[in-house]
Amino acid sequence: MGVESIVRAVGILAMGVAVGVQVGAVVLGSPAVATDPGCAGSVVVAPQQRGTVGRTVEVGRSAVTLEFVKVGGGIYGFARGDQAWLDRSDNGGASWERCGADRAVLVTDDPMRAIRACGQDKCTEPF
Repeated sequence: MGVESIVRAVGILAMGVAVGVQVGAVVLGSPAVATDPGCAGSVVVAPQQRGTVGRTVEVGRSAVTLEFVKVGGGIYGFARGDQAWLDRSDNGGASWERCGADRAVLVTDDPMRAIRACGQDKCTEPF
């Protein structure tokens, strides 16, 4: 099953966005500067970037969402919400790497790759 099929399977329509290049990093939307690159291979998400919501978790009086955007030939997931961050796992969720608040990770066909959006002490269901 291809990445786009996986995304369609959970009801997400990939959206096109403007893409730029900044010191070797893909920038989604307007340029943003990341001080901690986090997760190797991730890309920078501009603060105003919006995507298609795939997962949501209530955190206090607000929500944290795992959102998706299409960039070139790939679909990237990122976290949105108050003090939210993105986690990535390359071992099926056995352990998680914290990518950061302004990072997006490529969604792949690899069944060991999982991502989730987190805030405070809660995370969305992995995708």
